[in-house]
Amino acid sequence: MKALVKPYGQVGLKYVTDAPIPDIGPRDVLVRVLAASICGSDIHIYDSDPVFRERIGDGMTVGHEFCGQVERVGDQVTTIAVGDIVAAESHVVCGTCYYCLNGVPHLCQEVAGIGFDRAGCFAEYIAIPAENAFLKPPELSLEVAAFIEPFGNALDTAMCVDLFGKSVLVTGLGPQGLMALAVARAAGARRVIGTEVSAYRRRLAQQMLELHGGARQGAQDMILDATQPDVAEQVFRATNGLGVDVVLEMSGHPAAIATAGTVLKHDGHLVALGLPGGAIEVDWSNHLVLKGCTFHGIYGRHLYQTWFTACELLESGAVQLEPLITHRLPLERFDEGFQLLKRGEAAKVVLYPTAAEGLAQGVGSHG
Repeated sequence: MKALVKPYGQVGLKYVTDAPIPDIGPRDVLVRVLAASICGSDIHIYDSDPVFRERIGDGMTVGHEFCGQVERVGDQVTTIAVGDIVAAESHVVCGTCYYCLNGVPHLCQEVAGIGFDRAGCFAEYIAIPAENAFLKPPELSLEVAAFIEPFGNALDTAMCVDLFGKSVLVTGLGPQGLMALAVARAAGARRVIGTEVSAYRRRLAQQMLELHGGARQGAQDMILDATQPDVAEQVFRATNGLGVDVVLEMSGHPAAIATAGTVLKHDGHLVALGLPGGAIEVDWSNHLVLKGCTFHGIYGRHLYQTWFTACELLESGAVQLEPLITHRLPLERFDEGFQLLKRGEAAKVVLYPTAAEGLAQGVGSHG
């Protein structure tokens, strides 16, 4: 089968056509991948960044955001049937550790990540545990279903605290930052401010705000150029000198984290999803302790409460993610997609491992 595999220690991925179709165990399902999307962590893998390098075995198939059709089920599977269209939770958990038994299995001590610790979805077929398969709601497209999982990250970040009536800053407007903007608006935030270095993504962010907010709300929202030296002053001017009630830090960039701490209001909430590439310096006293703020770290998404909430928001139209799909490419043109993302010229790039399926879905690009 066709697949994208990671050569250890080398920049880039390798496209192969002779990868073996995976076997399944008694509690697994074999899924034919119909659509797969590129995640920010896939870019780290592509670049062979140290943060993930040692987790990825030489020649392993990568990728973890996908939607597909079940082709085969194990002997003990009763919840999923052949022909079902499913998305997937990428965290394969043990179900028996302290965290699994205490209601937070996304923090499992023995977690194995699809596309990190076990074979991923940038391939024609993938084998996953049946409990990790989530039935696609009929109203959702294959492409949107493919990235319900990262939407869950953005949703858990944005809904970590009550945003109703609050001023909210989203730092970093990559795909998850863009999704967080939409959730903040749907949650009733009084004012939503976004900061981003990429002009392309700033334009997408403005479009997302206009799509998810009426004229009154939209007039109070702002998308700012994070490269401007007075970005913090602009936030203070927009908030009567007080700063924002909540920061959703989606970038992991040291400069964005510094801005977040600067403009956070006293007694505010700093919610962090973005991962820095290494250790960073934080003004612990002035940005956190002396402000009496609350810090929240977000990892993954709750299994499976967040999935159900995500589907409800998408099915109702309260959040719309189709505009984030900026490019559609067959699997063999994966490198184009990665380069677009690395240049900040795309939001969600969808890959189609099966050429016929890709053509049927309108392979190409827009945006």
